[in-house]
Amino acid sequence: MRSRWVIGLWALGLAGAATAETLPVEGVYAAGTDAPSRARSIAIAEFSGRGGERLAFAIDSALRNATIEGRPWFDLSFTAPAFGESYTYDGGAGQPVQRGGPDAVLRGIGDVEVRDTDSGSKEVEECVARDDSDRCTERKKVAYPCRDRNVTLRPEVRLVSREGELLYAKGDTLVASRRFCEDEETTPPVSGMIEELASRFAAEVRGDLAPTERYDNIRVLESREGMSKPDQTAFRAALRLTKNDVAGACRAFEALEATNPQSITILFNIGLCHENADDLEAAAARYEAVLAISPRKPEPQEGLARIASRLRAERQLALHYGEEAG
Repeated sequence: MRSRWVIGLWALGLAGAATAETLPVEGVYAAGTDAPSRARSIAIAEFSGRGGERLAFAIDSALRNATIEGRPWFDLSFTAPAFGESYTYDGGAGQPVQRGGPDAVLRGIGDVEVRDTDSGSKEVEECVARDDSDRCTERKKVAYPCRDRNVTLRPEVRLVSREGELLYAKGDTLVASRRFCEDEETTPPVSGMIEELASRFAAEVRGDLAPTERYDNIRVLESREGMSKPDQTAFRAALRLTKNDVAGACRAFEALEATNPQSITILFNIGLCHENADDLEAAAARYEAVLAISPRKPEPQEGLARIASRLRAERQLALHYGEEAG
């Protein structure tokens, strides 16, 4: 997959990686769950609980930011009529108005608990006496009692299809704490702490429901162990090419395989070249070859995990868009 936006990011990535030998890898990585991919339009129903409204807004914002190749992953609405009822809703900026019921409705609860507890004290040196020129002539330490404000958010969400199937469910208990003391002018606002927790939960929901388009700079391996002196020289030249000529670097790595067929470094770097070129099958074969030699090597394990996620994302896109995915 190659999209126009990645050209600029690639240039920025190369500039930012001036001191590291890396290869760029970009792709779409899978959502945490598969079933929600069947829903293209979601109506967010009214959320109950003290933190319900903030939770609903946070999830709406997170899901609206879920875009793949410039297209919003979901058409979202805050309208949630009974299934089967025809209605009109706005799918978001740049999206046409849709008519008809949503594919799924997201409902939720945002229960909140607020507790202030004793948290010792703090000492502050203060001026207790001044002369006629308002200069401090005596100081002493003053102890102010402190409290901890603990806000607990217990969010729960359910995504149900128009047919009544439960596509997704998630719940959690999240806590934010802020210490404040008697000498401070303000106390931590509960609303801001609820918003912080709601945003944290919404980010997790977004990762569960929608794939992620990501661009990474993955470090190549640099060990020259086992290479002949001429091959070490050629390898160093290949590393330099990664900064401005990825294709040239990859050709250089491949040329070294014949004389270094068991080199973990060469095999991994060639695999990374295949991953860069979106040849995931060939990349996986090279990573597995590295693991056959060094089963605990983390880099090829991470590469196989990336590939597995990208292949799963392809299935999610096919499920989401149907024939359009091709």
